[in-house]
Amino acid sequence: MTVLRRPRISTCLFDLDDALYENTTMQHHVAENIRHYMVEHLNFPPDEVAEACADFYLNYGTTLAGLVANGYKVDYDAWHAAVHGSLPYDQYLQADPKLRELLLSIPLPKFVFTNADRTHARRCLDLLGIADCFERVIAFEDVMEAAEQAGLTHHGCPVVCKPNRQAFEIALRMAGSPEASATLWVDDSARNITTGHRMGLYSVLVGRTGVACPSDKQIWHIHDLPAAIPWLWDGQQPPAASPAVPALPSIPAAAGSEGAQVPTEAAVGKVAAAAKGAVTKRTSTEGTIEAAYVAA
Repeated sequence: MTVLRRPRISTCLFDLDDALYENTTMQHHVAENIRHYMVEHLNFPPDEVAEACADFYLNYGTTLAGLVANGYKVDYDAWHAAVHGSLPYDQYLQADPKLRELLLSIPLPKFVFTNADRTHARRCLDLLGIADCFERVIAFEDVMEAAEQAGLTHHGCPVVCKPNRQAFEIALRMAGSPEASATLWVDDSARNITTGHRMGLYSVLVGRTGVACPSDKQIWHIHDLPAAIPWLWDGQQPPAASPAVPALPSIPAAAGSEGAQVPTEAAVGKVAAAAKGAVTKRTSTEGTIEAAYVAA
């Protein structure tokens, strides 16, 4: 949704992985852990697991959500322990004083909103030296608990997560129920940015520019945020909206969720092609990496 005249931004939501930091080696390690779990614990044929990960990601938001929606019995704590628990975080992440200074200079309440588990989020934020920059972390467990209490989890959509609109609605409530149009949203995923933008959040895609994705700004790195939206630091209203960027091919927030449609095989192919082209990370060799970011 294009908001022609916004109120002043009152709240900031930030994704975590590949938004507040970037480490491709770490994310490849996560993807490897996921594939290993699926082979060892869910009996996926090794030569089929990569395609299954991509299909689940494209249809349900994360591979975990896709697995559970398709009847696989997955213990969430065991999954997160296997996917993130073995990561050598100290080798991948280090303090980022520049990012800390940037975040502390934003005179607004800030929240992390991630599909990852709490333990992973805390370890990342601690090592980056920015944990105390945020009011709270809205993680997988928080969204799922709220979704279950609200009766939002059901057959076909047992896991509520980004890019599901309902996950955003839960996150906004946990952030104090700001108006969507008064909320800054920063994420590296074009799908997540698309949902936020359609809900009216001021949405900034980080990690890529020139992407055919509904968004208000696109920047290469989180450190570029002050140059992209200097008005945030001055307490001013965002400038009037410019014409909307053409949308990506329709991607369901989660199969079975409200308003979602399961894509046809042809539609999935188009989305996969987009993921290998316009929606890539920084290099063409990493064209499928977003489909491997299944836990964050």
